[in-house]
Order: sequence, then C-alpha cells, then structure tokens
Amino acid sequence: MLNFVFHPRFEKESASLKRRFPFFNSGLDSFKRICEVQFDPINPRQVIPPAKLHRIKSFNNFSIWKIELAVKNLRPNQFPRVWFAVQGATVAFLCVATHIDNHDDNAMDREAETLVSSFFN
Repeated sequence: MLNFVFHPRFEKESASLKRRFPFFNSGLDSFKRICEVQFDPINPRQVIPPAKLHRIKSFNNFSIWKIELAVKNLRPNQFPRVWFAVQGATVAFLCVATHIDNHDDNAMDREAETLVSSFFN
C-alpha cells in the first residue's frame, strides 16, 4: 500500500482545477489506484504507457515524474500535467498545471525539483 502525500502548492492548484473541471478528483483517484501497481515497492509493473509518464529527474533515493492526468470531458491536449515524486512506498504530489493555462513545462520541472525538498532529501 502506497502512502500519498500532498504539497500545499498541489492542494491549492488542484482546488482551483476541481472548481473548473468537475471530474478532476475522479481522474486523480484513478491515477492513485494505477500508482499502486506501477510504483509498488515490492513488485512494480508497468501499466502506464511511456508516452504518458515522464521521468523528470532521478536522485539517489527518489525520482520526480510527470503524468498527463486523464480527466473526463477534456481532450488529451487539455489534460492536466501532474508532477510527483516517488521514494519507496511514498508518492508525493508536488504541483499541477494545464496547457489551457499556458504553463511552461521547463519552469514547472524546476519548480517540482524545488518543492520535492519538503518531502525528500
């Protein structure tokens, strides 16, 4: 069983997305169930296609990832991008953004690297 933790920035950004996209929560819940298989610390199995899951950076004891989160009633190019880190049985959600809001992927990658220090060193 994985332990999911949320950075305050992720909570703030996701609250905004939940108001705009009513199915954001169900998409996040589905992703968490998939994480239980993909990032299982004992027996991980690849269930997320590589085109949807991107490793941003690996460190000695954790990795930062980005996923295109499928949300009902949005087109694939509108799916929110979620940055998260994985260390053992802990998945830390760091930040979230959409191309609808014209975010910069590189800036968000750097921001995720900064935010991860709140959870892992």
